[in-house]
Amino acid sequence: MEINETTVTKKPTIANLVSGNVYVAGYKRGDRNFTDLNRFVGYKVGEQVFSNLKQLKGHFGVTNLKELEFEADRLELGSITAEFYCTEEQYFWGAYLYAGAFRVGTSADRLTLAAA
Repeated sequence: MEINETTVTKKPTIANLVSGNVYVAGYKRGDRNFTDLNRFVGYKVGEQVFSNLKQLKGHFGVTNLKELEFEADRLELGSITAEFYCTEEQYFWGAYLYAGAFRVGTSADRLTLAAA
């Protein structure tokens, strides 16, 4: 699979991720760093995919992540995930919205983002 990558140099946040751009993403625990290069695919709710957080929040008529999480739960839509594609090892993974932040893995480590 060929990937068109745009490398990001400014400090990324969950609010300014752009679908198709490459970021250093993952999580950190203590002094261990579990991050690598990932292409951001978009935000997914059920079968719907949104290219940015503003579009996703607008769709649900909310202004913050806690409200977004509440609405998805109220409507029984399942998890909201930030979807990534690991460009080095070539697999898809997602960070899920939980307790007002995007988390990774069963330990619910907070998603870490950095410029590529």
